Amino acid sequence: MVSLKRYFMKSKFFFLIVLCALFSCSEKPSEEKKSKTQIDYYQFSEMNLASVGIPATLMIPNETAGIGASFEPKIFHDDGGFKWHINVGRHFNILIEDYGDYQYLMPEFLRRINTKDIFNIEVIEKSNDFILYKRELKASSSREITFHFYGVKYLNGVYYEFTNQEEGDSRKVIDFIVKSFLSFKTSSNPI
Repeated sequence: MVSLKRYFMKSKFFFLIVLCALFSCSEKPSEEKKSKTQIDYYQFSEMNLASVGIPATLMIPNETAGIGASFEPKIFHDDGGFKWHINVGRHFNILIEDYGDYQYLMPEFLRRINTKDIFNIEVIEKSNDFILYKRELKASSSREITFHFYGVKYLNGVYYEFTNQEEGDSRKVIDFIVKSFLSFKTSSNPI
């Protein structure tokens, strides 16, 4: 009787160990979901913007991106000004403007974009802080489609407006601009 009781105890103990091992080897759904939403920045380099008055970092495409970004990044900014133009090669241009505590940038932009009647506009992607859209001139015989980006990031108590160049970009370039915008965050070590 004692050996039978001991046998069941050992069996229960072994079963619990195997059960714990199985659960510890399984992936958690929250970690799986998080890994799917992470952006791969392997064709990007981090740029610290603290030296030009923005206490933040931004990932910008490097020479491996294949969009002509093999040149040294340039930031055009007037001291004391509220606008920055980040240029990396011929194609990658981001315009950033500081709007202080003005929080109605996105609603105003959405209202303006819907009142323009010279372009056909199709929204490709929209979130709370950015909109990606394509634009085509209505009265044009050629179907020249350009892609445009508008975003607003709230960082360190300031609303920053992001746009690409007014004449638009190719879809490949605009995808790099979106990734750059999403990487904009507070600098962990200001210069």
